[in-house]
Amino acid sequence: MRIIAPRNIKSRRGLSLAEVMISLAISAMLLTAVAAAFTASSDAIEQNDEFFRASQAARVSMNQILTEIRRGSTDKLSSNSTDIAMVGHDGNPRDYIYDAAAKKLLLDTHTPGKSKYTLASNVTSASFAYDYSGLNVMRVSVTIVVQVGKNTIRLTGSAAPRKVQVWQ
Repeated sequence: MRIIAPRNIKSRRGLSLAEVMISLAISAMLLTAVAAAFTASSDAIEQNDEFFRASQAARVSMNQILTEIRRGSTDKLSSNSTDIAMVGHDGNPRDYIYDAAAKKLLLDTHTPGKSKYTLASNVTSASFAYDYSGLNVMRVSVTIVVQVGKNTIRLTGSAAPRKVQVWQ
């Protein structure tokens, strides 16, 4: 005959209240840490996306401005350091204006009933500089600085109006 050891009369049927409270506290801390990491990651992604859009708009604007300078006429080119007024290749006036208060680069086509177009936002500075040869503008240098949060990009470029070029 086989003797079976007596079973423990007090068998465990579940968790005690203290064990449940400790596991809930640990779970709450882990979920809080995961939520904080997710929020920080979402904020970083949003800021990077905003910076990418702002810098891309500034690049497109820079390309447009330099193309207009190359194709435009220099006899009707005027500027101060933060805006440039020119007559485009099609004979229509175009003004590229830096609005420091709004941190925007604007295009004014002088079309009746139309407001100025926003080319780029988050622009912290924009400047236009000229190199002259006699009375003609030989080169226009453009600098645009875009800043979103701690991210900054400085775009520079220059263009020579082709209508004054003399090829020999």
